[in-house]
Amino acid sequence: MSKYKVSISFKQNSIHLYEFIKTKENISSYLCKLIEADMNGEHSSLDLESQVEQIMHKLLQNQEFLQPIKINSNKSKDNLSEEDIDLINNLF
Repeated sequence: MSKYKVSISFKQNSIHLYEFIKTKENISSYLCKLIEADMNGEHSSLDLESQVEQIMHKLLQNQEFLQPIKINSNKSKDNLSEEDIDLINNLF
């Protein structure tokens, strides 16, 4: 039998957490693993915002990602293929 015990209470707005934890086979073990991971600084899927920030940081470090996209706005009718011209004429 366990030597150390802790009682946990859930407020009404956390009932979804209570329902979730009741589905675990060994609640004590589950909570101990969560606490251990938190103490060791391990990130779980609960820290999605932090993960997104890390991904964005990596993307912004990529120099190619920061290059402006060049858009050629000076396209003329000569650049259109015959197929494109036919399609436009049929649509309008």
